[in-house]
Amino acid sequence: MDFAFIPHTLEMMEIDVQPSPEFKKFGQWFLQDIDRIAPTLEEMYEFVLEPFKGEERVRLREFIDRALQEGVSDEELERLWNSVDADIYFHTAKGLRTMLEGARDRL
Repeated sequence: MDFAFIPHTLEMMEIDVQPSPEFKKFGQWFLQDIDRIAPTLEEMYEFVLEPFKGEERVRLREFIDRALQEGVSDEELERLWNSVDADIYFHTAKGLRTMLEGARDRL
């Protein structure tokens, strides 16, 4: 039997990312006045990540890792963030990616 092999590139893949329960909880910690609660970037990461312990922390890191993969478009990532109950929004997908990378690296 002959099989044709068609390589898939990341650009060809459409990835539908739905928020995990951990990611929803993560987004809810981005409160309107977070800059008053946590005035520095490090304090902000500590504030939003502190509630996550043990396996929940691992699942959040794994989810963020999947959301940051190259096949997830900027639009999909923005839709994902907008689907959680966060008070903080990002002007660009690059800013959102940078924040998520920082969170992932601290988990």
